[in-house]
Amino acid sequence: MRKLKATGVFIAMLAVLGLASCSGSSPITNPAPAAQANVFTIGTDAQLPSVISCQITVSGVTIFNGTNNIPVLTNSQVVDFAQLSGLHQLLDLNAVPTGTYSSATVTLASPVISFIDTTQNPPAINTINGTLTQNTVTVNFASPFMLNADDLVGLRMEFNLQQSLQTTNGQVNGMVDPVFNMQLLNATDSQVSIDDFAAGVVGVSSDSQFVVQGPKGRQWTVNTNANTVWDDPSIPMSSFSTNTIVLISGQLDPVSKDIDASEVEVASNDKFYLAGLFTSIRPPSGPATQADLYIRAELPDITGLEDGQITTLSLNGSEVYKIANINNPLTTLLFNNSALEAGQSVAVGGLVVTNNGESTLTVHRVVLRRQGQEGSWTPGSTTIQSGNNGSFTFTDNWTAGVLLPNPLTVLTTNATNFINLSGLSGLSGQQAIPIRVVGFVLMDPQTNAPVMVARSVEELTSD
Repeated sequence: MRKLKATGVFIAMLAVLGLASCSGSSPITNPAPAAQANVFTIGTDAQLPSVISCQITVSGVTIFNGTNNIPVLTNSQVVDFAQLSGLHQLLDLNAVPTGTYSSATVTLASPVISFIDTTQNPPAINTINGTLTQNTVTVNFASPFMLNADDLVGLRMEFNLQQSLQTTNGQVNGMVDPVFNMQLLNATDSQVSIDDFAAGVVGVSSDSQFVVQGPKGRQWTVNTNANTVWDDPSIPMSSFSTNTIVLISGQLDPVSKDIDASEVEVASNDKFYLAGLFTSIRPPSGPATQADLYIRAELPDITGLEDGQITTLSLNGSEVYKIANINNPLTTLLFNNSALEAGQSVAVGGLVVTNNGESTLTVHRVVLRRQGQEGSWTPGSTTIQSGNNGSFTFTDNWTAGVLLPNPLTVLTTNATNFINLSGLSGLSGQQAIPIRVVGFVLMDPQTNAPVMVARSVEELTSD
């Protein structure tokens, strides 16, 4: 296993409002001023070499106002710090009082680390039950932060996987010494957006609004507008039913606390979906008849299908194939059962039938999802056609890196967002540059090899 060098991120958002304005918010047990703040919690992460999962039970998160430690995550949740790889996931919403906050504390338990074993064919998953060196971590903010009435700010909690996962001779040994960095961010910061929030539809309220229920049972109102991107125009919002499961991207509205959706994709119309990573495709070329999926999430929980396991899906070509958040008929030419690759992040919708405790999934939809990969830009590999249209290669050191070509070719366009870089031309010089690429893994029809089409390219800094 190569050297670990990833950071994981866990984010909380704080919106200062009256408590009554947010139905379902958890009560505050400590005395609080009349003005209140609502906290919605978001998770994001980067990945590790071969490590496909780092699940840790987060039993509590608090922020300190000089007198009390105020909970911003009151219900224990299992967070996979190797799942989202640069994307953000909405987790929860709670209430806190206004005031000046100087630190945050996170309480942890029960780490479980899983990694891909590519010495087996098809690849398998090995798991280590980890041991924490400490259960609580408190980090002082660089400067105290004042929460005023009607503010909306975010608490970014960055879990450093490189420093936290201990190794012996380059191998993960199961010891976890949790290291966090924490900072407060403005609500407009892109690092507190919501990506691919999976939820089941409860009902449609109007021609621009519907209600969903998330994995933890909380209901959220989703607002759409003329700028919202729909991945499948053949399934209008008016047709949504309680069998529909959607993936939502957007931001939490600072006033209503609804989700203002920038993108909506239908993952399933059969009341069941799986999300995860393809680890093996069979046959390796031509129309696929079987695909192994490492399960990272499922809605609802089904007996016999568990997070952290590999399940084999049967395919026959009748499935609907879509690329998430792209409303374009050409997507069926780019992603179909003849263009599946190990290392792709997907959502799978279908019909589950359970007989005698054994569940069988019939796949109806396969949606290619955005994913994040990290590594080092290859010096001299940048090719610029015009503006930011071009390509480069990088050594992909992260989760899916052991399943994808190394180096991996990245294609960029003028729509690619470059972070900490002056565009594609910023990838230059003689030294390798640490980067994170978020985008889609697709098959290049000319080479029949995977490439990554970048939505963002970020130079990783030490802070």
